[in-house]
Amino acid sequence: MLETNSQKRKRGLSLAFVALLVSLSAPLVLGAAIFGSKVEYLDYDTSFTLLTLNWAPKLATISLVFALIALLVSLFMAPKRTGPFALAAVIISGSVLGGFYVYERKLKSAPPIYDVATDWQRPLTFSEKLIKDRGPDAHPIEDNPRVAKGSSFEWDLKPVADVNAATCSGAQPVRNANITADKVAASLMHEGYMIFGRSPWRIEAVYRDPIYGFKSDIVVRIDPDKTDVRSVSRHELSDLGGNCTRVMRVVEILKAM
Repeated sequence: MLETNSQKRKRGLSLAFVALLVSLSAPLVLGAAIFGSKVEYLDYDTSFTLLTLNWAPKLATISLVFALIALLVSLFMAPKRTGPFALAAVIISGSVLGGFYVYERKLKSAPPIYDVATDWQRPLTFSEKLIKDRGPDAHPIEDNPRVAKGSSFEWDLKPVADVNAATCSGAQPVRNANITADKVAASLMHEGYMIFGRSPWRIEAVYRDPIYGFKSDIVVRIDPDKTDVRSVSRHELSDLGGNCTRVMRVVEILKAM
């Protein structure tokens, strides 16, 4: 009898330990996706669409089911020895799925856009050099972009200008005679942007997401009467409000010059 109980405890420990190892699969896939994207080895579709949004949540779901079974078994066999491993597996898998739940909530609450500007009457443009750097797979730079068809019941096919007005009220032109190209360039570099091109009346810069390294491009146009800003993601279908945040931050900086 003692020998049988010992064997059961060993099996329970093995199951819990395997569950812990399996629970690490989703975080490892996420880590590979983030690292591969950051060093520009993996493209957006592979790192984010495939690995992050497809493989990782599926692995986390399978891991959580396995971890719950292991936890249940450990409660009957050797809770003190096997329980911590099984519980850790549940926490790891649950945390990954929780992160995806938060992401889905943000995705539903944010407008499905990737373009924010302070002036749509006279749209800001980018240089041919920067357009080329964006690459053929990046979102096109349009004078009057619209929300993609089928992406949102609320915003479907509406002009991005209308979406900006409703959801990013802080994206407004700045009237400040102290603004100069040198000041703008210095401020953007201080904020972590890479200056891509400049002239006395326009500054172009590139922003890289600190996690995946996804790029967005920003242009600041300096006119005699006002200064405008536009920020456009390269690949994200929904920026989760990121471009609005960046434009409003630059607007704040321009006002303070």
